[in-house]
Amino acid sequence: MVLDIQYIPQRSYSEQNANLPRHLPIVGLGCSSFSSFFSSEEGNDELTVDTVSREHPAVIRWVETIRHAVLHRGINLLDTAPWYGHGVSETVVGYALDTILCDDEGYRYDKVQKRKRTGSLDRSELIINTKVGRYEADPLKQFDFSYETTINSVQRSLERLNCDYIDVLQLHDPEFAPSISILLNETIPALLECKRRGWTRALGLTGYPLEVQQEILVKAEREFGRNAFDQSLVYCHNNLHDNSLFSEFCFASRGSPTDTFAGFCQHSNIHLMAAAPLSMGLLTHSGPPNWHPAPLELKEACVEASKICQCEGVDVSSLAIMYSLSHPSIGCTLLGMKDEEEVDVAADLASRFSAVDFNNGSQDSILDQVLTPKERQVLDKLLDKTHGPFSQLKEDYRWDGRKEATNFWALVDDLKREPCNNQS
Repeated sequence: MVLDIQYIPQRSYSEQNANLPRHLPIVGLGCSSFSSFFSSEEGNDELTVDTVSREHPAVIRWVETIRHAVLHRGINLLDTAPWYGHGVSETVVGYALDTILCDDEGYRYDKVQKRKRTGSLDRSELIINTKVGRYEADPLKQFDFSYETTINSVQRSLERLNCDYIDVLQLHDPEFAPSISILLNETIPALLECKRRGWTRALGLTGYPLEVQQEILVKAEREFGRNAFDQSLVYCHNNLHDNSLFSEFCFASRGSPTDTFAGFCQHSNIHLMAAAPLSMGLLTHSGPPNWHPAPLELKEACVEASKICQCEGVDVSSLAIMYSLSHPSIGCTLLGMKDEEEVDVAADLASRFSAVDFNNGSQDSILDQVLTPKERQVLDKLLDKTHGPFSQLKEDYRWDGRKEATNFWALVDDLKREPCNNQS
């Protein structure tokens, strides 16, 4: 069966690297929504990897959402992780894949397909990505970058997904690793072993601080060769308030003393994907969750941006999504979509790009093609460097990812000391 992608455009992604898909949908389905990970609706909060079942009303709704995205809107890239719902998301995606994919007798990892498939799509028509490194809610068990755990995690992911291979296996939030040494000595060798065994086609990494990704990529190349990693997934760095992926010249690179992270990746043959165009809820009318790490100044600026949009009759989230989708250097943007309605909204926005030639046009010219005159006028107000809501942020346009990691390990140290304190 040939996937019908009439509703959502696909973009050329990797013509040179055979490990990666040659084409990607302009929007990918971020699967953290298929759990109580970011929001807990009534009846969802009791779902765990041990209690999740196909018959649960939330699971039925999530499976139908995934089916709708893939089969009716052509969103054929699914990005999940063991961390999302601590196994629930991968399990739910696996349930959906059982109804989307057809049986395949050619499995390399012959113990994977434990459940019969009833769908009609070939595995090759979907792009299924997952991650390693971050797992449990308990801070003491949240991160594990050891070789053995990485291997076991990939095996477990394959079983949950009921697949024989993962398209891109990604190192998850490496800024939280106790040291880069453990990544070089254990995690990355385990990832390369997974690739050697055929459990994954390509390797990637994803995290918030761009400088940490760059450091890992440089050191991995020195240790394992230029082709150790194929892809970088960044989040919250290609949106209305933070364009640092393309604007900050702070990375040493080949052929020039400094470069942006996007330029570094291009020179290093690392392909780029982006996630969180809504900046984890900042660029919505309802605002971010309480745990959001953004500084107060940024949160207030995003509230002001939302008010500007409301006054002009423009939806801030729709504008933010189209702004992120419009950059020629990003092959696919991941977006969480928890139900069919959100899938349709995202797909309808993406369909505006159907006639765009990303190979011959700047971001501004692409935006001129896809935005209405009113939307373009409001976007210009938001991005005004003198009077716009983000114009006075200076360093507060983002948060400190390294500090978040430092604070986390300080919490872990405190938790480890608690039994001793209680005994005294």
